[in-house]
Amino acid sequence: MKVCGAGLRTTAAGLVLALGGLAGSTPTQAQDRTAACIGPATDLAAGQTQTLPPGILQRFAVELGDVERIEIALNGDAAKADAASVTICDMAGAPLAAETVAASDGGSTVRFTAPSAGRYTIVAAAAPFPRTLTLRSSRTPYGDAEPLIMGHTVFARLAPQIPRAWAFEGKAGQWVRIGASSQSDTAIHLIGPTDNGKPDVLGEDDDSEGLNPLIQRKLHIDGTYIVEVQSFGEESDDVMLEVRELPPPTPQAPAAPLQPGTPAHGTLASIADRALYDIAVRAGRGYKVEASAACDLALDLGLADPLDPASGALASGISVQRTVDVTRSGGEVVSFTAASDGHVLLRVRGHGINEGGEAFSLTLTETVR
Repeated sequence: MKVCGAGLRTTAAGLVLALGGLAGSTPTQAQDRTAACIGPATDLAAGQTQTLPPGILQRFAVELGDVERIEIALNGDAAKADAASVTICDMAGAPLAAETVAASDGGSTVRFTAPSAGRYTIVAAAAPFPRTLTLRSSRTPYGDAEPLIMGHTVFARLAPQIPRAWAFEGKAGQWVRIGASSQSDTAIHLIGPTDNGKPDVLGEDDDSEGLNPLIQRKLHIDGTYIVEVQSFGEESDDVMLEVRELPPPTPQAPAAPLQPGTPAHGTLASIADRALYDIAVRAGRGYKVEASAACDLALDLGLADPLDPASGALASGISVQRTVDVTRSGGEVVSFTAASDGHVLLRVRGHGINEGGEAFSLTLTETVR
């Protein structure tokens, strides 16, 4: 059995696809998070650790710069730590999106990038056991960024948890590949100019192929771009960083029809390759897609979307509404019920593709209910 790069896993069995959109948090949950944002807060600075007594909700205020990144480490009872118990709120009291990563000791780490400079609130929900909360800043002095020449490779030493930055000159319309390789878990962030003149995080990755992050995208504006590299290992480690120009990718091929009882076969040439299929559906009928490959696959279900995304990626042709990426054995199954007559798109991806590509097969089953 071949095991490829690990990614975000979501268990999905017997999915029901509503063609109108995705279900999110309930109104009550959203209201509770918004209400928790409002109230007095204690100032908190990078490097500080606060003890959280049991049974008490606590708020902390932190001043962040534009595009500044922070990490909030929450530690407590390894058997009871709740990864959803930290919320970050903006200056208006609205909860903001953040990435949560479970720690090996049972705690969790929340990673957040400030969309603009200002004062933010960190809310730690009440818990029945004592915990500690530690704030770490990942801000890099970009004025001291080291030069990086397109097509050249840089070898550097990374200290644990401390980011380093490199700068290169990019041109509008240019496709670039930014990759880092090391023996520890490493993340890269691409920061660059935008239409409003303010720098912004244009891309970030820490899990493309195992420990080696990768960003591939199109640059929209002439200017200086920053590549920030950070190691999450416990010891210093060597890293190899490269930024090189790519030829414009081939446009996404039209979706091929996937019909019940007729197996489909294809090949993914690389980790960036995608295969798109069209499934004609009828209201009330159930559909099951079984995928098989020698390598780890992911399946995305969604609706047609011809827009060129603002992220700089090539238009994918699909607006994803469900993702199934449960096993590493190469076999994935996604089931859904059509809410109305129409068409559903299926996209096939691979987490790690060997040189020469990986073959896969698909089988669609239709059930009248």
